[in-house]
Amino acid sequence: MTNIIQFPRSDSPADDLAPLKLQARPIDGAGGGGILSNLVKVVWVATVLVWPVMKWVLSFDVLFQFFRMLYHWSTPGVYAIWTFFLHFSVLVLLTCFVSLYKPRGI
Repeated sequence: MTNIIQFPRSDSPADDLAPLKLQARPIDGAGGGGILSNLVKVVWVATVLVWPVMKWVLSFDVLFQFFRMLYHWSTPGVYAIWTFFLHFSVLVLLTCFVSLYKPRGI
């Protein structure tokens, strides 16, 4: 109960008054793309906030496109397979974007 930790003391007060070294902040363009990273942060936050609803809407859309693809399987000129692949790839990319990506500073 009485475990007291002794912190080290500085012997000379000159060590405490050492001058601070200031570094200039880089401009947005020179620092590595601050505008683009901020835009991606805003898009990520907005996507994460609406993700619970958007996930269900996109899943039902992919299910509809799947049944539409099966119905139009051998109909020439419909391109339902490519439409299904497009909708499915958007669902997969957004799932990866929300679950795997995390921007810096959040």
